[in-house]
Amino acid sequence: MKILVLLFFFWNAQVFAQGKPLVVGLPYQVKRITAVVEYQSFIADSLKDAGFDMRTKITTVQVPYEHLVAGELDGVLYDDLGIKEGRKNTVSTSFPIIKTRSRYFYLKDNPKFKKRDFSDRHMASLKGCISTANKTIEAEALRRKLSFINANNPYQNVTAVLEGQADYFIAVEEVGKSAVAAHPLAKDKFAFSDVVFTELPLYLTLHKKFHKDMPRIEEALKKRLRGDLSKYPLISDNLNKNP
Repeated sequence: MKILVLLFFFWNAQVFAQGKPLVVGLPYQVKRITAVVEYQSFIADSLKDAGFDMRTKITTVQVPYEHLVAGELDGVLYDDLGIKEGRKNTVSTSFPIIKTRSRYFYLKDNPKFKKRDFSDRHMASLKGCISTANKTIEAEALRRKLSFINANNPYQNVTAVLEGQADYFIAVEEVGKSAVAAHPLAKDKFAFSDVVFTELPLYLTLHKKFHKDMPRIEEALKKRLRGDLSKYPLISDNLNKNP
């Protein structure tokens, strides 16, 4: 009888664990940015395998990480670990989920890029645009003394260049390509640099209260990363297949 009771409680505990809500933050609406939608789906699928029901919350004033540290979110989907403050309140995956990079995006017919000169000296003479949430890219641009404006999201980066507010924008390559593809006025007008601006390994970061859950989450992520990635064609090449 005791064994049956224990099995009953164990079964109920397992059922209860399934679908446990986990709220992650996004800095902007991602519907038009297909690469981010794929990445969001990959994390959601992995978390579901680990017994969590991922829900998203758009943060428009502060970057998601700041809300996470304040205890207002359970996690952030892509964390380049660029922000150092508040890490004692968080726990990140021990391996990057995706290993990507950022590049310069510019109009093909812009004479300023005729020589495809992406040296810091040349780029510092132009004006760029960077999404507010891309703190590591922004920090590197400041280090190189580049002149740039901020956009609220990748789509606005494209608009800024099309409208002449900026000569170029810098973005994660998959995200930049998706933003260009989504903009009705950008078709066949943009090119991107062969030169890499920054390497960007991205991690999943959660509130420290999920510390004990992280091994289970990591196992689910590893299984997905080593499995069939055909559901995520835009990001599959850069997903970390050997975590």
